[in-house]
Amino acid sequence: MKILILADAVVPVPPTTYGGTERVVDMICRGLVQRGHEVHLVAAPGSRDYGGGLTIHRAPTAAYLSRAARKLWFQIIVLRAAAGVDVVINHGRLDYLEILYRTRKPVIHWFHNPLNGNEVDYITSRRKHGDYFVGISQSHISAGSAVSRFTVVHNAVNIAVIPFSSSPAAPPYLLFLGRLTHNKGVHLAINAAERAGMKLVIGGNISHEAGGVDYFNASIKPRLGPACAWIGPYDEATRVKLVAGATALLFPIQWQEPFGLVMIEALAAGVPVIASRIASTPEVVVHGETGFLCESEDEMVGAIQNVGKISRAQCRASVEERFSEPVFMGKVEQLIRRAVAAKS
Repeated sequence: MKILILADAVVPVPPTTYGGTERVVDMICRGLVQRGHEVHLVAAPGSRDYGGGLTIHRAPTAAYLSRAARKLWFQIIVLRAAAGVDVVINHGRLDYLEILYRTRKPVIHWFHNPLNGNEVDYITSRRKHGDYFVGISQSHISAGSAVSRFTVVHNAVNIAVIPFSSSPAAPPYLLFLGRLTHNKGVHLAINAAERAGMKLVIGGNISHEAGGVDYFNASIKPRLGPACAWIGPYDEATRVKLVAGATALLFPIQWQEPFGLVMIEALAAGVPVIASRIASTPEVVVHGETGFLCESEDEMVGAIQNVGKISRAQCRASVEERFSEPVFMGKVEQLIRRAVAAKS
């Protein structure tokens, strides 16, 4: 089949540093090509051509005229790229597809960000057939207005590029990876590691969202030192090395994150995950088997002290069974075939 995949205009596919969504898009593109499909990608500058064509689009500035022009241009290039394809998989903005909604082309809308309850209504008000909705966890879709319309496809990782680590590095360290924001709970990870008497390595970018720089300067920067090291943004090779050597990954999120890809990346390496019991974490971490789910800082400290009881081999096995690329791509291909079959 011929498949058009749409990604956002900011981060390239695959990403060079931060970009969980773009890593998922890359996996879908590669997996579909390996299964004999032709993939045309519309994505940000620096993206890869997967053999079926690459169309670059760029993010607008904040100026109204720039946004209006970019929205019109995007619709034109998407309509042109969609000619002759069997299905469209959209990982980007919904309001940039007005022209596509006027066709009968099947569209799979893949949501990576929190649902605000209006997305499905927005689409179905424009056409009644040919749209399919994907959420990345049960917790994710529970916030939507049309749960029954969604299929849940958990994110996955390519186990082949994540080496299994049967034991942590020496001297031991805990790991936090992600954007350095309050809702990611970096300060809580620092607190827990300090109380447990273990070194913490932090990898991630300072957020330029409102309050992001102030949060870093007030809650993270003053606490950096030998026992709390920040390495900044990281590339793929650095991420793999850091994860493999960690005693545990700390994931103390404070918000309804749809899915934390870093959790399954850590588990694939055999690294237990110590996470807040919130959002999708209970769908990923099996408490007492592949890590610990915590409801307080005290519980997180206790989990760190008991993390040696977790089998690293069991962590790896859980990803092979539930979050591996073959499992994921089987679900993707099944969804595509259903969408195409419904049209005919």
